[in-house]
Amino acid sequence: MNRRQVIYRILGFSAVAISGAGFWKYWSIYKKPDLLYLMNKKSLIAEIAETIIPATDTPGAKMAKVEDFIIKMVKDCTATKSQNNFIKGLIDLEDYTKQNYNKTYISCNANERESILTHFENAEGSNHLIRKLKQKIFGDNFFDMFKSYTVIGYCTSEQGATKGLSYDYLPSTFEACITIGNKQKSWATK
Repeated sequence: MNRRQVIYRILGFSAVAISGAGFWKYWSIYKKPDLLYLMNKKSLIAEIAETIIPATDTPGAKMAKVEDFIIKMVKDCTATKSQNNFIKGLIDLEDYTKQNYNKTYISCNANERESILTHFENAEGSNHLIRKLKQKIFGDNFFDMFKSYTVIGYCTSEQGATKGLSYDYLPSTFEACITIGNKQKSWATK
């Protein structure tokens, strides 16, 4: 075998390997998501949301049933590549928890849950430009979607709007800037 044939074969194998990896990445982004998985993980989604907005003197995310809102948003209002990222993020979170804590996320205590979510929040990096570029190409990342849907679901739920936030059923006048009093909650009607 001469040197020229070896080089051609190496280049050929490299081209096949690179195109295969590219096809695999494309397939993993645009494949049909397993949305039934979300319904099976409803209790996990509820516990993650409760970690983000815990119950205090106001109701938490679980009491506001934010998990139903999150599942509805992911199933009906999220692009396919972001749906796949969300499901992959849930799987990664379960795997990370089992590897590092040897138990499920639901059986972790509050400090462990917070450190798990902090890990996933920091995993995306802090460079805004790179995050925007990754979001444009690969879709929204798991943790940003989860936080966003949790806050929106909580603030638009009856429990969150009436008990978690200050609620004025019929604001009489529009005032663009109102000072919030001492220990007053944020306004639900903005």
